[in-house]
Order: sequence, then structure tokens, then C-alpha cells
Amino acid sequence: MKIALLLNTDKQNCFTVAFEVCKHLKELGAEILLDQSVRNLFLEPEAQYMDFDSMAQSCQILVALGGDGTILHAAKRAAIFHKPVLGINVGRLGFMAGLEPNELDRLSCLFSGDYTVDKRMLLQVTIEREPSVYYYALNDAVVSKSSLSRIIDIDLALDGKDIASYRADGIIVSTPTGSTAYSLSAGGPVVDPQMSGILVTPICPHSLFARSILFRDDKKIQLTASCLSGTDAYLTVDGEQGRLLLPGDRVHIQRAELEASILRIKQQAFYEVLNEKLINRRS
Repeated sequence: MKIALLLNTDKQNCFTVAFEVCKHLKELGAEILLDQSVRNLFLEPEAQYMDFDSMAQSCQILVALGGDGTILHAAKRAAIFHKPVLGINVGRLGFMAGLEPNELDRLSCLFSGDYTVDKRMLLQVTIEREPSVYYYALNDAVVSKSSLSRIIDIDLALDGKDIASYRADGIIVSTPTGSTAYSLSAGGPVVDPQMSGILVTPICPHSLFARSILFRDDKKIQLTASCLSGTDAYLTVDGEQGRLLLPGDRVHIQRAELEASILRIKQQAFYEVLNEKLINRRS
């Protein structure tokens, strides 16, 4: 079996954990693939180094070592090749991680087939003036103001029909997976990631009655931001891609045809993970 490793080298103990992962996988008879960007940082004599796309295309499973951002990034890119991703937490929260560093003996489950694969919906995001440029979000797409303190006006349309206007710091459009990320911090509800739906949550709305709305996953969302002079609006996708929006720009968001595949070894229910990682978290 060919297993690809994606390392977040910014994490303090990433190399230590990566060494142990490689050791376990080699003992199990795996062929290890590594991104060529880490060749000068992490030397594994028996591994093959290649670019990410070649690595993802060649492997059966991709293992991401990092925090939630690393796992999210890996899952989106691996979705193009329909490959599942196992996250190993070397970050702080690791809400999307399947294993902790002290659980690496469970990597044998990859070979016995004792695991499940969760399908997670992605959002497809486009700016109307650039219809051929697609962004994919596993967590969320956010239209928000610049760092200045002024709020912005955002019009929300559903399937081409105007339904609401918000005066706020921004609007978060998230998947059920993303309901425990930025949307949760903005007061949005927790949604089971096995559900289908598109969650819209205003950020610091200038209203007593603005609440999150959960739409069916076949709905098409359109956001249009109007800014006061000297204030800019931005589109941010999963916190890793950002675009300055021009006056009058319309942002279109809908369910993508692609799905991310998150590999689970521990048979924990979503609400058990929620309790462990968020509710009872002390630091």
C-alpha cells in the first residue's frame, strides 16, 4: 500500500511524530510518499519524494500531520483525486484529526480495513466577474470588512431572489463541517457534519434579531457587499485564500460536486468528539 504524508513543518513536534509514523508504516509494509517540499527538512531514506499532485494521485491514503488547518487543506486537495485523508493531530485542537500522537499503533487499521470514511460536503465559491475561477471550501466562505472599525451592508439572495440585508462585520457561509469553526465563534449552531445543508451566520450584526439560518444544500447563495468610503470588503475561503472584492461584486456560493473524504479509525460519535475537544477543553 502506498501512503502519502503531508507535514506541517511549522508545528513544533511535527518531525518527531513524522519519524514515528514512518517507522510504524514501514513495519506494516507501506510504501511511503513525501512531498518534495520537505526533502531538505525531513529525510526518510526509503520514501519517494514528489510533488503533491503526483503524490495524491499515486497513493491509496493520505496522512496529514498538523492541526485542523493542515487536515482541511489536505482533504480539499485530495478530494480532486478522490483519496481519503487521515489526520494526525500535532496542533492544538485537532477537531478533524483521526488520531493523536500517542495512538500511532492504530495505524495498523489502515491495512486491516478497520476504519470508516466520512464524506464531507464542499462549497463551490465564485465571484461573478470571474466565473471561470473556482474556490472550494470545506469549512466556510466569508465576506467581511477590512480591519477598519466600520461595518458593511451585505445583501443575501437565495436562488436569485433577495431575502435579507445585514449591517454587520461580515457573513459566514459554512458547511456542517465548518459549523464548529468560525461560525461557532460568531454564535452559530453546531451542525452534525453528516447532515447536508448550508449555514449562513452574520458576524456581529447591528440587529437584535439577526440569527443563523440553515438552508437546504441544493440552494444557491449570493452575497453582495456595500461599503462606506474608505472601507473594503474581502472574500476569504477556509481562512487560507483571500480576495479583495470590488464595488458591486457578487459572490456565488453553492454545494460543490466534489466531496472530501475524512478517514476515521476510532469509532467515536461526532458528539463524543465535540465533548472531548470543545466542551471539556481547558486550554
